[in-house]
Amino acid sequence: MNLDGAEYEGRSWKQLFGEGIFFLPPDYDAAAGDAEMRADLDACVASEGRQCLILRKCTSCTVESHKEIVYKRLTPWFPFQEGISTDTTIDIVNLFTNQWRNNNNVLHVDYELYSSVQDALTGTDEWEQADYNSNNHKYGFPRNSGPTGYVSNQWNSYAWSGGHADHHAFFIEVPSETTVV
Repeated sequence: MNLDGAEYEGRSWKQLFGEGIFFLPPDYDAAAGDAEMRADLDACVASEGRQCLILRKCTSCTVESHKEIVYKRLTPWFPFQEGISTDTTIDIVNLFTNQWRNNNNVLHVDYELYSSVQDALTGTDEWEQADYNSNNHKYGFPRNSGPTGYVSNQWNSYAWSGGHADHHAFFIEVPSETTVV
């Protein structure tokens, strides 16, 4: 399942980070990791007119809808501040890895989730249920969000164990002149 540099669903992908058999830690310099991710996300704006897609592939997830999840950003990202997102900042890497929050990250306002790349590209079958925030707990993407209702324990966390996403990877779409929809 290594999609790094590979074509999948008519798109090219770059691995951002992963756990288990797809181990690739996020950049330990939070500001540098965030800056790289923002540059990668913005790379699709000129050719696609949108942020690049983020794809999580999870071989250990026990629910079919969570084996592949596509995050499609609808609004610009707020400025970086390390840690939990605030009303005016967001740490993109931390948001996906450890603390899935709704500050600047509200379903149907700031982003959409889909169960396939094709659905994300056509805007069909977007997920309806979001789950965020858990006091100081370290529940990462997508917490207990699901296509039509809450789906438990399919989240990843780079700080805790307990979810079923032990073997997963996050990829970002790489713009290409040959990209087809």
